[in-house]
Amino acid sequence: MRTPATIFENHLPRRVVTGRAAARTLATLCGDRGWRRVAVCSDPGVVAAGVLPRVLEPLHQAGLVADVLTDIPAEPPLAAVDALAARIADCSADVVVAVGGGSVMDAAKVAAVSARHGRPAADFVGIGRTGGRGLPTVLVPTTAGTGSEATFVAILTDAASGMKVGVVDPHLLADVAVVDPELTDGLPAEITAATGMDAVVHAIEGFIATVSTPLARGLAIEAARQLGGGLEAACRDGRDTAARDRMAVGSHLAGMAFANSSCCAVHALAMPLGGRFHIPHGVITGCFAAAVMRHNAPACAADFATLGEALGWGRTPAAEFADRLDALAGRIGLVAQLRRVCVPDDAITALARDAVAVRRLMDPNPRPVTEADAVRIYRAVLAPAGA
Repeated sequence: MRTPATIFENHLPRRVVTGRAAARTLATLCGDRGWRRVAVCSDPGVVAAGVLPRVLEPLHQAGLVADVLTDIPAEPPLAAVDALAARIADCSADVVVAVGGGSVMDAAKVAAVSARHGRPAADFVGIGRTGGRGLPTVLVPTTAGTGSEATFVAILTDAASGMKVGVVDPHLLADVAVVDPELTDGLPAEITAATGMDAVVHAIEGFIATVSTPLARGLAIEAARQLGGGLEAACRDGRDTAARDRMAVGSHLAGMAFANSSCCAVHALAMPLGGRFHIPHGVITGCFAAAVMRHNAPACAADFATLGEALGWGRTPAAEFADRLDALAGRIGLVAQLRRVCVPDDAITALARDAVAVRRLMDPNPRPVTEADAVRIYRAVLAPAGA
């Protein structure tokens, strides 16, 4: 039984608005807070999906839109965040509204700090380095997976090293998070699967991390209940609104869970692999979850039993828990997505070295992961693709 620290902190968004059509209240949310110049940030995918007009229309009608910035790239490089911050400053925005997946929200969180403080994104990489809050942010997810609207973490790409890097600071927490499942209704099955499985991993790692708090564990279990009941149904039928609703809520709860605990070795292994080979993050975490939990099993028997029950599998023996994750990743198509990318075997040693160096994520893992362990896990998951 884990004994929580005698002193711990919990960090949550200042306000959360959830429910279908919640995004249509944005003009009121901004107006009530005296925000009159709104910089709306998004990406080409959200524009192409026809989601953005649902958010923009009420803001335009209220005369609040200062600029619309829709060119945020996936896995945003530090330079792209600096460019976004410059445009936010140029339009004299007093609030940043981010509409999109994790890349959009992470870029907007850091750009809002950069625009207020006049410093480049690279200055903030690490833990607790922002120096203060940025411009106010309203984060509106259009996927059910990253939980970025609930966290004080932003993952960016250092183009020079090819590594993913983290900006971690409670000052990044949203002023308002708007969780509207309606915005996820049109997601393709592949994106639903990848983002949804990432949320499942957030719940698992947030629960088992050695630094988890009682609040984080409670959030993680409820997230697992919601996600376990919604993921496969949403992948099978994207028009299943009840499943979409469960996924949106579960993703948000999982984000709050790991924000008040930590992600662990799955995410550490994902960082160099995603940075160098540009594999969708949720595909990596979803496919690596089983191998890492197989490694963690000796330290997690009670936790896996509890998580298995929450996910709808019954009180699952530790040895079976990883097999269940493997089967789930296969059924929703994540393994097939991973197989499209060939990672050469001669890249694995460097990937393992860099993954083990991400101590922010490796240290809270319930069982130590050595460089040799990381090599073994990478080969176990990637061998068919790298053969």
